[in-house]
Amino acid sequence: MPEVTLSKTDDNKLDKSVQAKVLAFLMKLREDDSAYGLRIKKLEQQKDPRARTGRVDGSWRAVLFCLDHAGERTYVYAGTYEHDEAIERARTRVLRTNPVTHVAEIIDATTPEVASTSIPAYIPPAPKKLTYLGDHGYPISDLIDGLGFEKADAARLYAAESEEALADLADGFENEWQRLAILGMAVGDTIPAIRADLGFDELEPERDDDKTNEHQTTVGDDDAALIDALRRPASRIQFALVNDDEELRRILDEGDFGAWRVFLHPEQAQYVERDYNGPFRLTGGAGTGKTVVLLHRTRRLAHADTQARIILTTFTKALAGMLKRDLGRLDSTIAQVSTLGEPGVHVTGIDALAASVRDRGGDEFWSVAGDAVFGAPARERVSMVSNSQGWDAAASVLGSAPIEISNPSFLEAEYLQVILPQRVRSLAEYLAARRPGRGVALDRRRRAAVWAAVEAYRASAASARRLTWAELSAMASAFLEARDELRPADHVLVDEGQDLSPLHWQLVRALAPAAFNDIFIAEDVHQRIYGHRIVLARYGIKVVGRSRRLTLNYRTTQENLLYALGVLEDAQYIDTAEKTEANHGYRSARRGPVPCVLPSNHVWEQTDAVARTIADWESAGVGESIAILGRTTLSLKRLQRQLDDRGIATALYGEAAKPGIPQLVTMHSAKGLEFSRVVLFDVSAGSMPLPLALQGLAGSDLEDAMLRERSLLYVAASRARDELVVTWAGSPSELLGS
Repeated sequence: MPEVTLSKTDDNKLDKSVQAKVLAFLMKLREDDSAYGLRIKKLEQQKDPRARTGRVDGSWRAVLFCLDHAGERTYVYAGTYEHDEAIERARTRVLRTNPVTHVAEIIDATTPEVASTSIPAYIPPAPKKLTYLGDHGYPISDLIDGLGFEKADAARLYAAESEEALADLADGFENEWQRLAILGMAVGDTIPAIRADLGFDELEPERDDDKTNEHQTTVGDDDAALIDALRRPASRIQFALVNDDEELRRILDEGDFGAWRVFLHPEQAQYVERDYNGPFRLTGGAGTGKTVVLLHRTRRLAHADTQARIILTTFTKALAGMLKRDLGRLDSTIAQVSTLGEPGVHVTGIDALAASVRDRGGDEFWSVAGDAVFGAPARERVSMVSNSQGWDAAASVLGSAPIEISNPSFLEAEYLQVILPQRVRSLAEYLAARRPGRGVALDRRRRAAVWAAVEAYRASAASARRLTWAELSAMASAFLEARDELRPADHVLVDEGQDLSPLHWQLVRALAPAAFNDIFIAEDVHQRIYGHRIVLARYGIKVVGRSRRLTLNYRTTQENLLYALGVLEDAQYIDTAEKTEANHGYRSARRGPVPCVLPSNHVWEQTDAVARTIADWESAGVGESIAILGRTTLSLKRLQRQLDDRGIATALYGEAAKPGIPQLVTMHSAKGLEFSRVVLFDVSAGSMPLPLALQGLAGSDLEDAMLRERSLLYVAASRARDELVVTWAGSPSELLGS
């Protein structure tokens, strides 16, 4: 039974009916490559003796390379094309091992060679007509001897006069490593850095024969060397062995958007495979693949020990549902368990985790955790409420106290950031408590006033037998710390870590004992749209020396990425390791149109602009995945009625809708989603930042709320894969800056 290795192709652009035939062809190929209907053929005068074509139907042919080694046959599938193009590609393409990097690649053997004498060691920039690479200090020899480009290809790249021209050339290269290497040079990465990012310098797989280090540079490469090359990290960006028909189906059905399950960048792969002696933190901008790494790492841990208890968690129930779905799509053989503490992977939201700890603890939970958090055993609470409930009444006991401390929002934040995390149970403990980052200074008299409000709040909650989700997290972590033998996990993996609160982090730390690979965190401080800034070390999660950042964006185009990053320009973000998080250094492997800005003088003109945009996309046949993102549900419902009056059908996110119908999504709900085309609706002064989100806030709380509003706009702008349109009425939001 032959093995099939897929190369990244443009098959997702084929008609669905042709894709179905490609799937049938590959499934038959895996079953029996001698079947007559496949018509596997060699061609006359082909450059690579391994090249073959196969019959998909009367008009379409698959391009293949056939490798035989140790009695096993492997087909490398290189795409499906119309008959004549497939024949031409099969005759002219060569599957080989790159002589410099030892990466498997497909090259066009008809590309003319450039004589070595015609290429000087260095081409200085001309006085008037500069070459981008020459002007930025890249000797052409580095492209050839350092990165493995063919001389003719290096000459073409060297002739590019700008970063944009260089990026345009990248799109025409056949191999993923080539496109990524060119992109690295376009943004100024050094040759050693590019080699390291692509895994060129990692050790080669061991061979059983004596040719381990004798890679040939021509079509004379032996098949064993090529099979070795296909396993190298930089090759796995483009080539992947497919183990079953269901995986084949998923890849072909989803095209590039499903490629995250199959093709990993070497930089991503290293964070999947490495072991860490303690917590590890992976950061990166929107679309850089943090969640992809998290899911692949979860799979790796699950397969390494089937008895391991693994928790995969995130901030919201909706995001947890996406993780659960995507883990199943990545590997349906992974045991996903619904009960906390069982062997397997338990995927759930962070608040649901606290509830599960409570349920497992029984009556003991209320006595042990109540004493630790409130200073006395607690009666079982029968209702769960939001963290803000009850603070208006508590603030009323302060009477004529200064507004900065009698504000319900301030009291709530003090409770969540200082009192609960430090398990303050009395006025004496509160007088001694540290309050880093709180902004408003409190002397003894003011602290006593705040504590009086806290006591009133707690008494009211106990009488009504209600508990907030924050208090439940505090109690759950305190209970697990007191009952070490009840810790329910060996590994905890956290997605969207920037949105977790101090109490959530205390719970994360308490879920698993300190050990190898105990906690793995994926986060991006620029996407913090909930909660306040925190420092992980204060909650027992020390990541100093164990933090890394991903910079390559896989979701959106470079143009959309730069626009989204522009939203962050006028603000400073401090990450969970207490370091300033830069918004530079990010790049995308894709290019597209510059985001379109549509200002309007009046609200009705803005609606007209949205209607025209959607109509234009639909008439162009690109309206398959459209989202209109707005700040509030109310504004989107109003827009829906107005678009309906203009003959544009839409659906609110979460409602049943026909395929191809544009979705109306709040910016908060858009977290974790992506769409081909996105309209950011009503980014107007007075709409963003949302006045209600800033109401009653002052000092550091107000600054933090403004950062969350800015981050929300960044999240929304980074949801677009291909095209981004921004609208406002009257004046633009101050968050858009220049």
